[in-house]
Amino acid sequence: MNIRLIFIIMLIVIFAAGFGTISFLSGGGITLQQAYDNNQVNIIQKTYAGSIPHNVTIKNNDSKSVVVDKGTILKGKDSQDLVIVEDKKINPNTNDTVRAYCIEPDQKAIPGKILTPSGAVSGQIKQIIDSSNPSDLQNATQSQLQIWVIVGKGNVDPYTGEAMAVVQNQKIKYYQLQQKLNTAKTEVMQRFNITQEAIKNIPITSDSNISANTWGNDLRQWIKINFGI
Repeated sequence: MNIRLIFIIMLIVIFAAGFGTISFLSGGGITLQQAYDNNQVNIIQKTYAGSIPHNVTIKNNDSKSVVVDKGTILKGKDSQDLVIVEDKKINPNTNDTVRAYCIEPDQKAIPGKILTPSGAVSGQIKQIIDSSNPSDLQNATQSQLQIWVIVGKGNVDPYTGEAMAVVQNQKIKYYQLQQKLNTAKTEVMQRFNITQEAIKNIPITSDSNISANTWGNDLRQWIKINFGI
């Protein structure tokens, strides 16, 4: 038999087995993007401007579980854009809340507005999210400001949008927020060993789509959700 044909047949068998295994392991779970594309999920902004982190309600109307990935971007037409900061599995026909940081400091969050999944943040922003503690206000604020420094290319206006709302919500002065932003800029420079000018070169989004439907990604999701690794 032709060696090339044998090789192709082996590849088909391996991939078929891989997809079958993952389908069994995930219990039919789908990504947030897939659920949205199938009109089986509603994503709603829950918290008011100035909240750190924000809460987002995700209602799963599908018969399959929806796997939500940390680092997923949520776009808002009228409300601010967010990035999800925790992994979560939402069971069929239920709703749950996920926490998120703001990635659009000049736009205020508006409760009740619809959000849509749109890819993933860059590895640098994901690194900040991974090392943050959204349950601790001080730590979460520090991480939020570092993300704003990257999104703002080193400059954030404390007198507009979500930044202004944080001043009001945390009952601090504008100069105090500016001081915190300056500290956050230094922390970003130290974290990534870059100059202030190089902050402008840090990407905001990832080149790879977080919702890519590959069996390798499904396996990673299943392990993360079920074993916490």
